[in-house]
Amino acid sequence: MKIPIFKLDFDDNFIKEYQDKCFDIFRSNRSLSECYYTKKFEDKFKQLVNSKYSCSVTSGTAAIDLALRALEVKGKVIVPINTFFATSVAVESAGCEVEFIDIEPNTFSIDPLLLEDKLKTQSIGAVIIVHIGGIISDYMHEIKRICNKYNVPLIEDAAHAHLSSRNDQWAGTIGDIGCFSFFPTKVMTTGEGGMVTTNNETIFKRMKSLKNFGRDLENGGICLTKNGVNYKINEFTGALGLQECERIEGRVDKRNKLVNRYLKNLKNTEYEPIIQKTGYCSYYKFITMIPKNIEREWLRDYCKQAGITLTGEVYKIPLHHQPVYSNFKNNSYPVAEYICFNHICPPLYPELTLEEVDYKDQKRKDPIYPSSKSPIKQKSIFSVLDLRNCIRSFVISLER
Repeated sequence: MKIPIFKLDFDDNFIKEYQDKCFDIFRSNRSLSECYYTKKFEDKFKQLVNSKYSCSVTSGTAAIDLALRALEVKGKVIVPINTFFATSVAVESAGCEVEFIDIEPNTFSIDPLLLEDKLKTQSIGAVIIVHIGGIISDYMHEIKRICNKYNVPLIEDAAHAHLSSRNDQWAGTIGDIGCFSFFPTKVMTTGEGGMVTTNNETIFKRMKSLKNFGRDLENGGICLTKNGVNYKINEFTGALGLQECERIEGRVDKRNKLVNRYLKNLKNTEYEPIIQKTGYCSYYKFITMIPKNIEREWLRDYCKQAGITLTGEVYKIPLHHQPVYSNFKNNSYPVAEYICFNHICPPLYPELTLEEVDYKDQKRKDPIYPSSKSPIKQKSIFSVLDLRNCIRSFVISLER
């Protein structure tokens, strides 16, 4: 059996409906730039994520950039060290400086203990939390409390987290602004595109102006700010986004069914899945820590030989190991370094079948690590984790 790394299908009805919308766009005499379908897309998306306001943009990266501009953030912005570099690129595009932070091992998100220490000792303009794999942090409430305590805005990079929720709060509505991506591999797609969400009307209006060169919303001939950009989408993107909104709930449900099958198949094995324990998760990725005596690259090669291509990790290279951030290379981020090099992400997309999941899991349980290869010598961080978790639990209990 050969299982592709990714597959994206559109049925005949979907294609026909999109063709009809495109025909309408051409014949309507409305603007080809954002207009009727874009507005309907924005309205539908904000309903899906339970947000008061939403504003379409050209990408998830543009969404983060626009969020920082709208909040008028200056100086350092805290970014988790294990995110994709699009997050940090957006920070610098907005004229800010990245300040990396290590993560906690339960949900691969910002460690609240380290966050409070940074906010207490440094001047920080904003915090970006990334819902890795669609998983909302176990410590989301604590992270938001800390940001509120120091009056620092919280931005959600929800590029993976369409429809994720926890404790009756939806990804994209927990912080001041949420940022979504519609890249082809994401939970829903417009080819390229993104969305910003907020419950603050003032911030929303500022984003609407900034994404359109900084225009006055009442008089398009007047420019109000030098900080404007052009992040408007076109009507064809809006029409596709509107149709994707109609099918996203079923597709996320399918992702959850596939994850449940993965969990069932890997029960009583040494693989350790990373899941969201409460609420509802989009599961953009099924993140799994691998057995401690197996090298990841060996496992990737083994799966490839069996016709299974594992997807990209989240993420394989922590940002301080990227050449562009060489000034951070001597800094220590022990939890992220361990996690980045010791997990895999098997294929997960709605077009995948349960039979394909069963095949993959059987192959992952089959391999016998060659005795001629010594087990991987991993940098031990368990003493670090044990101490940090102990302190974190104690501090959080005091706050309650």
